[in-house]
Amino acid sequence: MRKIKRHILLSFVFSIIFYFYSAAQFTVNAGSDKTICPGTSTSIGSASPASGGLPPYTYSWSPSSFLSSSTSPNPTCTPASSNYIIYTLTVTDDTGAVQTDNVIVGFYYIDYTNAGNDTSICENSSALLGNDFNISGMGVSYSWFPSTFLDNNTLPRPTSTPTSSITYTLTMTHASCPPKTDEINVSIIPTPAIDAGPDVTIQEGQIATLEANGAFYYAWSPMPIMYQFTYNPDVEPIITTTYYLYGTDATNTCPAYDSVIVTVIPNDELVFYNTFTPNGDGNNDTWYIGNIYKYPNNKLEIFNRYGKLVYKTSSYVNTWDGQAFGEPLPEGTYFFVIDLGDGKGKKNGTVTIID
Repeated sequence: MRKIKRHILLSFVFSIIFYFYSAAQFTVNAGSDKTICPGTSTSIGSASPASGGLPPYTYSWSPSSFLSSSTSPNPTCTPASSNYIIYTLTVTDDTGAVQTDNVIVGFYYIDYTNAGNDTSICENSSALLGNDFNISGMGVSYSWFPSTFLDNNTLPRPTSTPTSSITYTLTMTHASCPPKTDEINVSIIPTPAIDAGPDVTIQEGQIATLEANGAFYYAWSPMPIMYQFTYNPDVEPIITTTYYLYGTDATNTCPAYDSVIVTVIPNDELVFYNTFTPNGDGNNDTWYIGNIYKYPNNKLEIFNRYGKLVYKTSSYVNTWDGQAFGEPLPEGTYFFVIDLGDGKGKKNGTVTIID
């Protein structure tokens, strides 16, 4: 009886030793890393994906993306993206023991190159072709067709200076892969035919309204200019001045330029503008008197329709913003009296505030 018990005990001990020995020898091999060409497939996993342990084995690949099977020891991988992928093979043996290994599927550099995105450029400007990955020294050769308007049709990223819209085809070659082709369209945005309008002649102290056309967005210089970003700004130069117009189309991409001359005839007479809009929009916010700067000793008084004084100042320089003692005045017509000073007489009239 003792011999039987001893035999059973020894068998159990040997089974435990064998179990742990086998588990210790359980290994997984996901295979060597792979580099493939665009649009091709490869098999992953090794000739012996699992060894040791206690077969049979179960296999699981993660992620399962682009694999013919996530449970096969040697699935086919057909990647659809240009990023390398790390696959993890998890193997479980019959005892429940688990081992893992990784394999990387990458791509020859040609997979990252292309002709670039379609682009639109202004007339008489240039476009850089290709994408940021198009570089020399990575085993890829480049050939652009046609070579028209290009600085060099074998550069990874040539510059095109076209006079008309054009489509280029890029052929990329690599020693380990079939040729790859891609296209890019370069379109020309027409320059807007803007016109700053006819030259203008005014008396000193007058305001001239310019009249432009042909653009969608307008910007005028030099300052000061009222309604600077419109087609019909107001200007009041004290000497003959050339005003420059910058205009673009509705895409606000391609500019055109023109200019207009405002000729100023010297004049000492005051020019009173009878309305202003003190609404804080930066245009026509104060009451303007042309040539007032020529009378630095002036004294100005403004009254409401009841004869009450609402504004008074000396040496007025076009700064009244329609307020009385810090409070905005209501819309309406007001009366002014201005003493030019130095015995040069007085002027009076009306001015209207419009919100």
